[in-house]
Amino acid sequence: MRKKTLLAIIYLCVTGTLIAKEPLLAMLDNTFSNEVQKFGVGNYTFECKPYGILTLEKLYSAAKEGSSCQTAIDEFYTKKPKLKYYSDMILERKQRYHIEIKDTECIIYAKGQVTLSELLLNEGLAIKRPTLKDEEFDEYFTLAQRKAKIEKKGLWGEKIFSSCIEELYK
Repeated sequence: MRKKTLLAIIYLCVTGTLIAKEPLLAMLDNTFSNEVQKFGVGNYTFECKPYGILTLEKLYSAAKEGSSCQTAIDEFYTKKPKLKYYSDMILERKQRYHIEIKDTECIIYAKGQVTLSELLLNEGLAIKRPTLKDEEFDEYFTLAQRKAKIEKKGLWGEKIFSSCIEELYK
């Protein structure tokens, strides 16, 4: 019941701002991980997951318990613990962000016109969702992912990509 009410409120906020041609500005309440952030509009709060990507946290939870994917991600975050909270480093609490809701995920404009999804892809902390079909964001996400791959950042510099992708397709 709570989820339906929340979705209705978000829908009303979004459609209201679309009609008024004003962006939805939501205040960041908390950052739980690179995968989940909590925002508020007025008295209502809701959780957001970055649009169009699979974060390391998502890959971790999708993998089997004790798998090589989970081991690789654990080792990566042990070596670079600050990256586990990368979203918290770039997003400021009590700051308002332009947000668009798309396919139950959030397009969070974290730095001007650059989305949180792009920033996570840039650091190798996510991969572009293989099923993503979005003319507006596909090119941006592909370029950000390619940059991280070339620079061997995050999952591209470790065994994470091969370990986790192999697990997903078993």
